[in-house]
Amino acid sequence: MLIEFFLGLLICIPLIPFNDLILRWAEKDPLKSVGIVSIMMAVNAIIILSYGYLMKPEEPKVFIIGLLAAILIVMFRKIKKLIK
Repeated sequence: MLIEFFLGLLICIPLIPFNDLILRWAEKDPLKSVGIVSIMMAVNAIIILSYGYLMKPEEPKVFIIGLLAAILIVMFRKIKKLIK
């Protein structure tokens, strides 16, 4: 049960560097920030959905809780970077 939760948290590994790259792009070109945000949301959704589909865990509820925790971690990290 705990393994599925940690498998869900592992989605942070590809999301954090991708989001850092996109945030650097947004800092360099603030006029295109609306488009950059939509690209970030779309690619994050593709990464998360494809990861969830490929893993197919035995206990999907615990896995989804891990995914949600990972999304919150990445979201708080983005907010903290945007505030600075």
